[in-house]
Amino acid sequence: MLMMFQLCQVMVILISFSSSITLLASDQLHPGEVEALRQIGKTVNKDGQLSLKFDDRCQQEGVVKAVLTPAPPNSEVNGTNECNCSITDDNYCHITSFQLKDYSLPGRLPPELANLTYVQKIDFTRNYLYGTIPVEWASMKNLFFISLTANRLSGNIPGHLGNFSALTYLSLESNQFSGVVPPELGKLVNLKTLILSGNKLVGTLPEELAQIKNLKDFRVSDNNLKGTVPKFIGNWTQLQRLELYATGLQGPIPRKIFHLEKLSDLRITDMPGPEFQLPNATIKRDNLVLRNINLTGTIPEDAWKVEKTLDLTFNKLVGEIPPNTIQRQFT
Repeated sequence: MLMMFQLCQVMVILISFSSSITLLASDQLHPGEVEALRQIGKTVNKDGQLSLKFDDRCQQEGVVKAVLTPAPPNSEVNGTNECNCSITDDNYCHITSFQLKDYSLPGRLPPELANLTYVQKIDFTRNYLYGTIPVEWASMKNLFFISLTANRLSGNIPGHLGNFSALTYLSLESNQFSGVVPPELGKLVNLKTLILSGNKLVGTLPEELAQIKNLKDFRVSDNNLKGTVPKFIGNWTQLQRLELYATGLQGPIPRKIFHLEKLSDLRITDMPGPEFQLPNATIKRDNLVLRNINLTGTIPEDAWKVEKTLDLTFNKLVGEIPPNTIQRQFT
């Protein structure tokens, strides 16, 4: 009886000790991810003048803290590296979102991010990162969001981006990418947002982009493209925002674009081509910018119903402003 009691005590102690270990390790990042973070800190720091270090634990608010030394001058920096401690049953936490915005990082995009296998979102907006997009990222099966806006990335947009099959958001805006828009982007059939504005892109928009059926937001402003506006844009029935500011493309603009029912934000400027009249499309729009695109005739009644921004400057329009036009932020 005494031996049985002592055995039970030992079992209780062992169970309690095991539970304690589990509790102690419950906020610990996986060792492989801790090492990956260490390597990432080196890769994004070209000259060694910065020190970027990450905590090895998942804080109660579900984030992994990042400390940059010396601290960047922008007090609004955003390093939200989210983590999840219940995504697996291995008693470790895993990073699910990697975000370093406004950090003035001078190095390269880190291929080591591919070792954070549970990451769904990568955001390096407004840094000084150079080079190109690592092919290793294509192995990240959970990745659906990439923003590399406002960096120094250059060269051709890599065709291997077409292998990032789960992507729904891709922004390469305000970099130094050159060459053509790769047709491989047409493989990203899950994309909802594609932003390529503010680069040095040339050539025509590839027909393969027509395969992205559910695109909601497409921006390719401020490039050096050639050719006419593709007709397939008029088949993007889910499109809500289209920006073609000074793209290098020429008219005519396919009439189907003006009749896309969900297109509430339409902005096209500085586009040479034949004269044409703005069609009367009964679409509720928040913003309509058609500047310097050779519009003629009178302004349709429906255009005056635009609620926020109406800009039809530098065209060949005639007629009068209706007396009952609504007040808006900009006319």
